[in-house]
Amino acid sequence: MRRLFTKNFDFDPDKIVMCSNCSTCRWTCTSYEEWGSEAMFAGGRLRMLRAYVEKNLPIDEHFVEAIYSCSVCEQCVERCPIKVPYGEIVEDLRKRLVEIGKGPYGKLGAMGDRVFHEHNPYGGEAKERANWITPDLKISDDSNIGYFVGCTASYRRPEIGVATVRMLNHFGIEPQILGTDEYCCCSPLIRTGQIVMPIFKKQEDGSKKKVGTLDVKSIINHNIEEFKSRGVDQIIYSCSGCFRTTTLDWPKFYREKGGILPFSTQHLSQFLAVKLKKGEMKWKNGYNERVTYHDPCHLGRHVGVFEEPREVIKSIPGIDLVEMDRNRYESKCCGAGGGLKGGFGENATNIASRRIEQALEVGATTLISSCVFCKLNFLDAVKRDGHDIKIVNIEDLFSDLMELG
Repeated sequence: MRRLFTKNFDFDPDKIVMCSNCSTCRWTCTSYEEWGSEAMFAGGRLRMLRAYVEKNLPIDEHFVEAIYSCSVCEQCVERCPIKVPYGEIVEDLRKRLVEIGKGPYGKLGAMGDRVFHEHNPYGGEAKERANWITPDLKISDDSNIGYFVGCTASYRRPEIGVATVRMLNHFGIEPQILGTDEYCCCSPLIRTGQIVMPIFKKQEDGSKKKVGTLDVKSIINHNIEEFKSRGVDQIIYSCSGCFRTTTLDWPKFYREKGGILPFSTQHLSQFLAVKLKKGEMKWKNGYNERVTYHDPCHLGRHVGVFEEPREVIKSIPGIDLVEMDRNRYESKCCGAGGGLKGGFGENATNIASRRIEQALEVGATTLISSCVFCKLNFLDAVKRDGHDIKIVNIEDLFSDLMELG
């Protein structure tokens, strides 16, 4: 079985066998709920893996599709009675599929090509990365506090970057940003196995010419060295995916000091919770609505940040915070992560729509999250299905209630 994994992946084959014989996590899996197929949850995928390996079957489109139809939200890991590291297993399988030329799935390979050329998965021009900055924002050239904006806020939801900097300015902080020198955090590449990958350009005669190699390690080290050279020792994040990737993945690729990053990382919800505890945060206005909070997988299950966002939300005058049935460690995935949004867009929106329905079931008029990707996917679902609910992130709410806009 090891031949289908990368050389450096160390795993217990017995756990894969046990996982393949179990279905405990099936009913918590968002991809199983969406597709209704035995091949679309952890145990089913590993059963299929065993069949392909033990029968020496050729890797085909069905196998690749099943391996990539997972958002790597790790609800299965939370539910697993023997704690199979399924997220690590599926990401390593994807890495191997890329290495042998069978992955990534569908259009996901375009992300790697775009990151190679423009340093972001959306294909926006690198020189336009900082175009979201408005004249009122105060940004420093020498602050020890940095703000990692992320690709989604830079190219798709600029209001998130604006709201975050206004929030920091409110507390007297003028952060450094890397601007056009900020590269993708590499979360979408790591999640989809595009760690090292040749990049080709199509020639006029239809042939392909190699123009370079995408290397996640070099991209990550570029970001680290940029912050380090500017004297930044603390970085704040509005994107949960960027925060998770920096905190958990960057150390694995950092070539110096045994993977110890030269700065600390903090999600903006943690930043606000600290300000709240210190008595440094006084709301200017209240919010007289019933709201519910969606735990982003990357911020919640992956890093363990659950209570700080709730502490901030509950401190807002007039607010009525209610919990959905699935919350905290058991929170349902919004459907956007792990390459699912890029590879299976319609399915990702379906998953987001079902999560919104859970918010409506508890009478919420506002769904609050703290991840730019969750917000993007929820907004797509609202636009498509016409749900009568507001979708906001914590930084949006802060900016509005503090009248910072």
